[in-house]
Amino acid sequence: MKLAQNLAIPFLAAMLGLSSCGTSETLTFESGPIMLTAEGPLFEGTNTAQGPWSPDLVTFLQEHGATVDQLHSANVVEARLEAAEGEDLQGIRSVSMMLVSDVQDMVQVAGLSPLPSGTPTVDLITASEQKGLAVHLEQKAVTVVADLELEADSEADRHVIGSFTLELKLKR
Repeated sequence: MKLAQNLAIPFLAAMLGLSSCGTSETLTFESGPIMLTAEGPLFEGTNTAQGPWSPDLVTFLQEHGATVDQLHSANVVEARLEAAEGEDLQGIRSVSMMLVSDVQDMVQVAGLSPLPSGTPTVDLITASEQKGLAVHLEQKAVTVVADLELEADSEADRHVIGSFTLELKLKR
């Protein structure tokens, strides 16, 4: 009888633990193209290009039968930089891309140094740590920031296009 009582408590604790575990799910979320502009005059060295992004995460999650409350984490798993129409990436040595919103500090999501020459599109290396990214995605407006390290001064604006593929981890 004593053995049954001694086993009952660990058994109940294990069952309670298992019943509280929800299932997890990963969704892929695409940003689409985001136009980023660095307004001239621009100088040799680092210049900031930025542009608005409206993630509309709430609608995306609703389409997948989920809510923002179920969002556990978000990470950029692919990032791309491409030249805007009629332009190229010539003269850009390196790039660092970040996201920022009114409610959260800037989060670096990707970068590449040096940029390969002669290509209109480059795949960036995603940051290994992207803490707080989910908070940005919950906002109606996010600013995408790209620090472009330029080889030379220029009077003209510089336009590039950023895009992201994100993995959203949900707890259901």
